[in-house]
Amino acid sequence: MKRPAGLAATLHDATALAEAFGPGARITIGAPGGDIIAPAGDYLSESELLSAAKTGQDGYFLAFGNAAPANPAPIAPLIELLGDALGTGFMAACLAAPWRGRTVFQSHQFEAGRHLGDAAQNFAAALGRPVGKVPHETVRAGAAAVRRACTAFKEQGRILALIDAVDDNDTAVITEALRGMAASGGAAWLAAQPYAPEPPQPAGRLAILSGALDRTTNLQIGALRAVCDVHDLDFTAPSPAAAAQDFARAQRGPVVITASAGPDRLTPGAPAAEVLGQVATSLLSLGFEKFIVTGGETGRAVLDALHIKKLVAGAAMGPLRWLAAEHATICFKPAGIGGKNLFLSEVEPQIRLNAEAKSPS
Repeated sequence: MKRPAGLAATLHDATALAEAFGPGARITIGAPGGDIIAPAGDYLSESELLSAAKTGQDGYFLAFGNAAPANPAPIAPLIELLGDALGTGFMAACLAAPWRGRTVFQSHQFEAGRHLGDAAQNFAAALGRPVGKVPHETVRAGAAAVRRACTAFKEQGRILALIDAVDDNDTAVITEALRGMAASGGAAWLAAQPYAPEPPQPAGRLAILSGALDRTTNLQIGALRAVCDVHDLDFTAPSPAAAAQDFARAQRGPVVITASAGPDRLTPGAPAAEVLGQVATSLLSLGFEKFIVTGGETGRAVLDALHIKKLVAGAAMGPLRWLAAEHATICFKPAGIGGKNLFLSEVEPQIRLNAEAKSPS
């Protein structure tokens, strides 16, 4: 069956869809033309969604809530608009990702055992109308039962139905139930494609540019400090970007440049994303070809700085995926994703060479 056209609420949702679609999936920024359309701004705009809906695909998948619990306020208008544009007025969605510790039970969201709220209630408030809830017992009854529940909600005029899932058995049922639906959404795994052989890892010199402020990313950057030099951007300096470029020029292997820090070490109002975008431009001129980028704002700044409008999914990078542009390959790492040693385990050969380059011969 042909895969649905991918619509990504945020840049992180676009990268999650690229992981689900697999190698070769094409991302376009702000306009249709690929398999996935990613927003040019913080969230997919109504005009971007409408331009994609006019391409007349067999089905559309709106990815949202992949990097963090979905914020219903900017998502609700997109759900309504897509339903109107397709003439169906209905979407079925699931927000769970059990293998990442995200579950939904009786429409209540949990992550690592922490209660995040009632998703149906939150989306109903944003939509201004009731939301259908497909409970866990219906999911356990099988795909046909899920389809019947969704059909009933559609006939009742509900614009959205949210489906429970707590484990991989549930996700398999939901995938089967929603296959071929005109509009579906939520976590990207719902749009996953059959396995395709993994392409080789991209070649080229690596830079890690980190703007995320979450605890997980700070731990991952901390693990790197034990084996290689890390440049912390100094926003009190006359030119933080120039200082970072000087640091990179002096290194022989991969470089790590970060604005990630704990709350006690942050510079209020610092233009971290903008500076890291400038750094990416200078590193490209120095011969760096691969970038791991953390933080949503930083990701958008790097895309803008490098004038990237199209990306193609390539090899896996741990739980993530490399995305190839014309002059660079980028892996976007959302906040909270990966273990403490993500960069060491997945980019370990290059990091080890960097550490060896530091050692006296």
